[in-house]
Amino acid sequence: MVALFLDAIFLNVRPKGPKEGVLCAWGFSEEGERVLVGVCLGMRESHEDWLFLARDLIARGLGAPMLVVADGAPGLIKAVEQCWPASDRQHCCVHRARNLIAKLPEQERERVRRAYWQALDEAKDERDATQRLAALVAELERAGYASAARCLADDLDALVVHLRYPLRHRKRWRSTNLLERTLGEVKRRTKVIGRFPGEQSCLSLVWAVLDLQINNACNGVKLSDIDRHKLYRLHHQPAESEAEDKEVVAA
Repeated sequence: MVALFLDAIFLNVRPKGPKEGVLCAWGFSEEGERVLVGVCLGMRESHEDWLFLARDLIARGLGAPMLVVADGAPGLIKAVEQCWPASDRQHCCVHRARNLIAKLPEQERERVRRAYWQALDEAKDERDATQRLAALVAELERAGYASAARCLADDLDALVVHLRYPLRHRKRWRSTNLLERTLGEVKRRTKVIGRFPGEQSCLSLVWAVLDLQINNACNGVKLSDIDRHKLYRLHHQPAESEAEDKEVVAA
């Protein structure tokens, strides 16, 4: 697995009681195909819940992904680091943008949003992106937006991990957007149901909708020989890959 995406949705799983978390995992295989790999119940979306999903994936034969993309939930991060310590972890840039903007007054939101995405879009590499985002953190602190500055500074290194991957796939691999949009479709389709009769019917429907949406989104990603070479170097020769001065992009 090249990239693994993790996210969750809360649904009325049973005839009575509060909503429960349904944890979802999909990714890109080494052949560039989209693959739905796991859906399970997670009452609180806690560390134990994510740990159960990760261990189930491993037990079913999923090797350590090169990259894991997820939000910044502490329990999720802990489970990822525990089960796949050698994998890169990308903090979803979209989730971080939402959290950052929510901590700003209305008149500053659009300006900071543009600066945030510009820092990531125009960065040449991880170091450049880190410096640009750190400068934005300092600017927020000087302006008196301490809460926003802390939000952006937290787990900052994980926001720029996607920049070590092939250029053509970076924007796609820096967020859980596709999975989140697909979970939105799950919500739309399950809204008319109200409550499920039990967890099995819920999980079956969620799997069916996710599988349909993910497979119909597109045929996957095209990994050129250059992309595969880059991924191979990242996986087997990380030091040499990081030392590359210029990345060649296939036409």
